[in-house]
Formats: sequence, C-alpha cells, structure tokens
Amino acid sequence: MEGQNFFEKLFSDLKTWFIDNYGWATVVAFVFFAVVGWIVIRLVLKGIDKADKAAAGKGKSMSKLGRRFLKNVLRVILYAVYFMILLVIIGFDPGNIVTILSASGLAISLAMQKVAANFASGAIVVANKPFEEGDYVSCGGVEGTVVDIAMFSTKLLTPDNKIVVVPNSALADNAVINYSANATRRVDLTFSVAYDSDIDLVKKTLTAILDENERVLHDNGYTIRLKEHGESALVFVCRFWVNKSEYWNAYFDVTEQALLKFRAAGIEIPYNKLDVNLLR
Repeated sequence: MEGQNFFEKLFSDLKTWFIDNYGWATVVAFVFFAVVGWIVIRLVLKGIDKADKAAAGKGKSMSKLGRRFLKNVLRVILYAVYFMILLVIIGFDPGNIVTILSASGLAISLAMQKVAANFASGAIVVANKPFEEGDYVSCGGVEGTVVDIAMFSTKLLTPDNKIVVVPNSALADNAVINYSANATRRVDLTFSVAYDSDIDLVKKTLTAILDENERVLHDNGYTIRLKEHGESALVFVCRFWVNKSEYWNAYFDVTEQALLKFRAAGIEIPYNKLDVNLLR
C-alpha cells in the first residue's frame, strides 16, 4: 500500500511539473539544444579539420602537431560550453560549481594544479617543437613514435605496437631525444675478437662489409678502430651513417655479416672458456 502511494505521489508530482509548471517546455528546450548543439559542434570541428588540411597544404609555419594540439583544446572547450548550457537549461546554477570545488578542499586543488601543469606543458612542447607527429622519440625511459598530442598528454606508439600515454609535464621537464630530427643517423657497433687476431685483417674485413652494404652511406665515411683492450678480447668500434629509415636494417645486416665474415677469415670471436689443468 505504501509503495502504491509512493508511485501515485511521484506520478502526480511529475504531472504537476510537466503540465502546470511548464516542465514540457524545459524538456523541449533541452532536447532542442542537445541536438542542435551537437550538430553545431560537429560542423565546427569539421570546419577546423578542413582549415587544418588547407593550412598544411600551404605550408603554414605552425607544425602539424601544434595544429592538432590547438584543435584538441578547442574541442574540449566546445564540449564544456555545450554541457554547461544543458545544465543551465535543466536549472543547474553554474555558480554551484565553484561552491562544490571550494568544499572539496585540498584534493581537488592539487588535482587541478596537475591538470593545469600538464596543459601548460603541452603548450610549451608545441611552442618549442622538439618533435613532430611521426617522429621517434625517447623521454624518461619511454620511447616510441609520436602519434598524437592532446591537452594533457602525448601518445607514443612503441615498436611492439603498444600505446604509451606520457603526461605533457614529463616531456617539458625532462630531456627529449628525437631520433627522427635529422635525415641520417649514425650506427655504432662494437665487435670483440681474440687477442691474437690480426688487427689489420679485422679492419679490412669490417670495411669490406660496409663497402658491400647498399644501406650504408659510403660518402659519409665510417670509423673502424681498436677501441679497448678488454679482459679477454680486443674490442673494435665500427661507426657508419645510414638514412634514418634504414637504421635497424643496417644495424642487423652488419652484425650478421660480421659473424659470417669473421668465421670465413679465420678471425676468432672469443667466448667464456674454462681451462682445467690436472696436476700429477
């Protein structure tokens, strides 16, 4: 009986609000602005995409990543205004947001500081242009290809196809290594050979490997020198230049060929051995 009275009262209150208090007008206004606002936002974002493509085609000074960052910022602002208008239509006072935030205390204050720091760091990163979309970068022990920069974070695609989300503050506060900034990269390899190996033969063998490799930029020259007297081996350094897109292919090619050519030339590659002497 009590449950029935509750639903009857609820229905009566809704009927009074909807008809007598013109609640139907609020519902109509809410639906109208929800639909129209959504359409307007989509049209604005499409217009921004077209303008972005036109700017990219004309070679504007702002980087592609910078334009994407600003576009993400504008998207957030548009949706924030959109939802604020809908809240006002249903009778929510925007001033209550300040009251709620103030009452929430230190926790929200600290969270907002981090949000603001990441946003400001994103703007700094865009302004300094340490990298562009598609560049391979490393920062704070994380590395990958830059795929997007948003208001508060940047997405990196790792070589094993994982997405790493890096806070913009980490990019602004730490050193960023951009491996794609220049057209060419230097490959640094080291090779260990036995102490009784012929030094000139080792250098000639490595030189021949580089001369035969089409990925190596021969005009840039290369360095092949004895680097170190190791505990159980002579360590040679082998440095050469390649186009940045060929870095890993050249790295693996030369490493593989070195093993094969050393064997063919009779150059011993040392490994851990245990000599046992029997005393009689």
